[in-house]
Amino acid sequence: MTEPRLRLALDQNFPMPLIDLNREYLPTDIDLVHIAKIDHRLSDLGDRQLFIALKQLGYDGLITNNYRMLAIPEEVAAIVKTKAVVVAVQALGHDPIRAVGALLLELPGLPERLRRGKGNVFRLNYNRRRPEDAWTYLAEAARRLGKDPDELWEDVKVTNDEMNTTVLS
Repeated sequence: MTEPRLRLALDQNFPMPLIDLNREYLPTDIDLVHIAKIDHRLSDLGDRQLFIALKQLGYDGLITNNYRMLAIPEEVAAIVKTKAVVVAVQALGHDPIRAVGALLLELPGLPERLRRGKGNVFRLNYNRRRPEDAWTYLAEAARRLGKDPDELWEDVKVTNDEMNTTVLS
């Protein structure tokens, strides 16, 4: 196993059971540890002191649902001074599946994206998408083929006979 190059603490509100369920799939160059497992006293600290303590304990930063800290100058000053890596999950804290999903999408390659010698903030804000009409993709395929979408539809459409023929016997 690769020695972790990036050590990040997870704040007390981050859904650890979901992280633990996915641990075998996490990048091996990132070590994620809940702050209570680092030192139970960390949970009682304000964010400014938390960043200082994490730096003193050899941690590179924090993963948190408290993105609002980024608007508080005293807390941002601690991020700047400690050159912390902050992954702040915005507006997903009450939905643990979405919060962990956003984090899992961000983790691969994270160490390589860091700007060395600076505080690095990754503000994650995943917005739910509206569905697209599948016909749009057929029309795009028709355009690439130089055909009219209705003409392509006639060539490739699923017939009623196909729909009525059992696929799995």
